[in-house]
Amino acid sequence: MEGDSLSNLPWLKPLLQTEFYNLCECESSKQCSFFCRDCMGSAFCEECLYHPRKHVGHQSLRVYKSSSRPGLRVHSIKNLMDVSDIQTYTCNSSKLVYINKKGRKEHENRINGGRGEKCEVCGYELQYLTTKFCSIECKVSSVKEMMEETKKEDFDPISTRATGSRNPLLHLGVGADINGHLIDWRLFFCSCTFSTWYTNVVKEENLICNGGTYVPLLE
Repeated sequence: MEGDSLSNLPWLKPLLQTEFYNLCECESSKQCSFFCRDCMGSAFCEECLYHPRKHVGHQSLRVYKSSSRPGLRVHSIKNLMDVSDIQTYTCNSSKLVYINKKGRKEHENRINGGRGEKCEVCGYELQYLTTKFCSIECKVSSVKEMMEETKKEDFDPISTRATGSRNPLLHLGVGADINGHLIDWRLFFCSCTFSTWYTNVVKEENLICNGGTYVPLLE
């Protein structure tokens, strides 16, 4: 699942929050156009990139500016994450993907009207039918939302959707206890933790799942 691969990129969130092309704090006063995947701190300039006590030997990304927006060359990011569904732009004969979504004013000028494809997150008009997002930020936002929805479905004890998950909470329903009394296990679960429910109900009450309903195991 793509969400799993993105969760293995701890530098991705800091990258999205970093401001680029401000003047560097070092003595060079050059613009900040680099991001270190190891340090995951503020942007820095080329002087800092080769400084022996700063980022030498680190995994750094060079950030380019196109139409006043920071972007990454496709060839430098494609091996770190899948960007095939992100809109690309050409800058000095190189393909770029923007890091952040469009600014509000620029966004409003392109979100209305037009009948082409639009970004699935912000609605910005896209140039190609094969793309879904206008930026890395929008793709990450979409993947995060899908992961949260999946987690919500998997751990909802009242859910009856067949997800194929082995999570026993999806099978909770009306069943019988060891004495043959009907019990709604969903209500029972809401008042205790999963470990308490499993220990007290499944193991000690000696229950098994039969067609989605928990019933006592016959000895």
